[in-house]
Amino acid sequence: MESTHAQYSSNPLYQVVQVNLQENLLKSFLVKVFSNSLRSTVPRELQPTYLVSSQNMEYLRDPMGLTNSKVGYVYLIDENLKIRWAGCADAKLEEVQALESCTGALLKRLEENKAAPPNPEVAAEEKTTNDLPSS
Repeated sequence: MESTHAQYSSNPLYQVVQVNLQENLLKSFLVKVFSNSLRSTVPRELQPTYLVSSQNMEYLRDPMGLTNSKVGYVYLIDENLKIRWAGCADAKLEEVQALESCTGALLKRLEENKAAPPNPEVAAEEKTTNDLPSS
């Protein structure tokens, strides 16, 4: 992930969110107590998006591929909050290259969508929907 971050961190549409997931209540409490010292191990520019969570992931483990609680996971999420790339543990060279390529493709798509003029048909449809009286 480091090489992808180095390559795209200057892009304003790129964001990294790190989640320290501790489902065990005692471990979660200890992590929260020591969160300031844990944060200090995270680069300063990533500290605002370093989160500690004790959320129960039981129903999300299989769909997200979180099968091993002892390794870290990396997910590339698109603007619709869909997982577009996932990896865990130590990445192979091909996996690092795939993450960089997919990140570049998503950022390019976001930039193109942001720069494209609004579609008049979609705008008209949204205006019509917004003009409907509320119940």
